[in-house]
Amino acid sequence: METLFDSACRYMSDSELIYEITNNKKIVTETEQQSGEYDLNGLFSSLTPGRKKVATAAIELYRRLQSRYNGQDAIRCSQDINALMYPFLWDLPNEELWVLALNNASRVIKKVRVSVGGITQTAADVRLIMRILVEVSATQFVVVHNHPSGSKQPSREDENVTERLKKAGTLFDIHMIDHIIIAGDAYYSFADEGRL
Repeated sequence: METLFDSACRYMSDSELIYEITNNKKIVTETEQQSGEYDLNGLFSSLTPGRKKVATAAIELYRRLQSRYNGQDAIRCSQDINALMYPFLWDLPNEELWVLALNNASRVIKKVRVSVGGITQTAADVRLIMRILVEVSATQFVVVHNHPSGSKQPSREDENVTERLKKAGTLFDIHMIDHIIIAGDAYYSFADEGRL
């Protein structure tokens, strides 16, 4: 049985792949004239609604598959968290905040996007996060968000949210094990920096 990675697409040139996606020779020609530099937003905006939906779904599925961390069963360190969440957050133009609900063995019970914000901030509703954790009987949790600016350094608000979440978790006897900020290819871990 042919798998996704055995398909003929793997051996196609970039131009051939763009044609498969767009079915438009004009777009392929324009891309070739740009010396192989692709404007993916422009490429997607040129698609018909049906093709755009399929392409977007394929990319989302690929991101989800990439977020599986090589069969690893438990979150053991900040690298595991980054490996899990990087495909979702590394290249977003806006901030998103996610919570990972973990059981006592540090296995992910549930992964939830809590909020979507603007370029420089997103809301972190402590009550909503605690409700999510209580509903799934989590004993531990991780908070992850991204910085579209590419700076991994936490803001004052990031520090305040971390402190509020840690206190709320203590009240509910749910241990906060980390708060990760993903900034492009880099990340910041409050736990690694001894700030939890």
